[in-house]
Amino acid sequence: MIMTLEFWKKSGETAIRVAAASAIGALGTGEILTAFEINWLDIGGIALLAGVVSILGSLAVPEPAIREARRGAKRALEAERLSALEAAEKKSKAAAKRKASRK
Repeated sequence: MIMTLEFWKKSGETAIRVAAASAIGALGTGEILTAFEINWLDIGGIALLAGVVSILGSLAVPEPAIREARRGAKRALEAERLSALEAAEKKSKAAAKRKASRK
């Protein structure tokens, strides 16, 4: 689920949004400044760090849609496993009936 293109697109969009919000927040912490007085390297570093933290957060705690997809995959595997067990049980019962009818 995590290695899908959709996951990385959504995570990237979220990271960009978080980075931009962090940069705007960092700009607002000082007094009214001109563009030449702002330390753009610090602002860029804050934004980059926020973006990285956002990506790591997406990996650690995926969106609800991804969690639901994982649950659905687990349910499908469990249903498949149960149906295989039921089929094996039916086969063994049929074999036991055939063996009993031969005696």
